[in-house]
Amino acid sequence: MSIKNEPVAMDIDSDHSASDHSDTSQVSYTDAYESLPSSGPATHAHIVDLGEYIDHRKENGTLKLQDAVVTTLYSISPDTLKSFLSPTVSTFKAVFGKKDVQLVIWRKGLEVLVGTFENHTSMKAFRFEHLGGFLIGYDGSWHLKVTASNAYSANRWPEVWSGKFEDRGGVMKMTVEVKEGDMMKRASLLADCMLTMKYWELKADIKMT
Repeated sequence: MSIKNEPVAMDIDSDHSASDHSDTSQVSYTDAYESLPSSGPATHAHIVDLGEYIDHRKENGTLKLQDAVVTTLYSISPDTLKSFLSPTVSTFKAVFGKKDVQLVIWRKGLEVLVGTFENHTSMKAFRFEHLGGFLIGYDGSWHLKVTASNAYSANRWPEVWSGKFEDRGGVMKMTVEVKEGDMMKRASLLADCMLTMKYWELKADIKMT
């Protein structure tokens, strides 16, 4: 895919959707959070058994991003996850860490943006190492709509949400996955990073409205 060195709009409402069927045999879930049972459909979110996951983290593509999102929030506290899932909370944004590679989990309504990023203050830019966008169905299913890597944006959160990303050149080029399989792989890489880096142990700036 040819990407010009100019802003690239990433439409979270595109028609890509995650498959209802995938191999989750290498990831164990728990029933620690009642409304997210381990027996829930593959497209729903589950709490990962972190002790078991470490043994299987080398299995590529087995971890789903929605599972990493809810597991990270639950690991802060069940109440944090409850707020994220609550229909009475219209926006929820959590930024983990203050330096190096940070993590953002951001929900507005039924849309969710997740990404690991670096804040390059001298460039006034965020560089997203991995990025994923979801649309959550009213039935609780998560549909992966967009993924990208090495995506730059101005370090202003409204521009991040609106999808104003660009390729800043250099050795690492910006990639926006198009094929469903490639999107799932990117999402799984991000999910693995979230759990292995244990972002819930870092200070989190959480804002809700």
